[in-house]
Amino acid sequence: MTGIVGTLADWREDDLKNLATLLELKGPVNAESIAYGLKWLFHSKVGAETEAAKKNVWAKLQKDSTRVTADSLRETPRFEELLDGACQHLKAFEKDASTAEKEVFLSQAVIVEALQGMKPRERAKFFETLVDVDIIVGDVKLKGQSFSGPMTSAAMIGAAQASGFGVYLASTTALGFLTHAVGVTLPFAFYTGLSSSIAFVIGPAGWLSLAAWGSWKLMQPEWKKIVKGLVYIIARNSRGETLCSQSASRL
Repeated sequence: MTGIVGTLADWREDDLKNLATLLELKGPVNAESIAYGLKWLFHSKVGAETEAAKKNVWAKLQKDSTRVTADSLRETPRFEELLDGACQHLKAFEKDASTAEKEVFLSQAVIVEALQGMKPRERAKFFETLVDVDIIVGDVKLKGQSFSGPMTSAAMIGAAQASGFGVYLASTTALGFLTHAVGVTLPFAFYTGLSSSIAFVIGPAGWLSLAAWGSWKLMQPEWKKIVKGLVYIIARNSRGETLCSQSASRL
């Protein structure tokens, strides 16, 4: 299983700052601070502090000088643990699924939630509006087939799903919904996939915050932040894998 610090080990500063923005973390930004922030988004700090206080009172009554802290009572969750929890909250969990499959399941669940919250005409735009595939994927070849010209977002995701590029397209689309829908502006440019077209497809920033996201009752507030962070991690890491596979294919 992968620790959060290890997951973010080779990330650039701009990617770390984008992730910290999505998680709504304050203070210095590095892999360690983000891992610590995710720890307390995943666990209840109030609960841990209450438990620590009880243990310390009991130790004092027993004349034991040992003291515990909230930090010592909770471990930083690993990436897979967060991914499993998020999939369970979005009812997209399959016990025997691989990590790669769960990443797709989570991204697709976000897209489904967004589409369900739209009005019929707004939802139709996602399925009917054409986007420029050349801008999105450039000269990437998927399973020996090169896609170009206009294609709907839904068709593009489906066409790419049979290749490693499918994780990237699904996660960047989900990221586009999560950020555009609630009006989140990342400090550094990231959108190099379908998420760059979401604003065009679904309309003005922030409109969905009063619809689907305002009633997204599958998750507690901390899960809303964690899901945004997870989708960014998936998109960023699959972007790196996609770029590496592109370079290899050109050799």
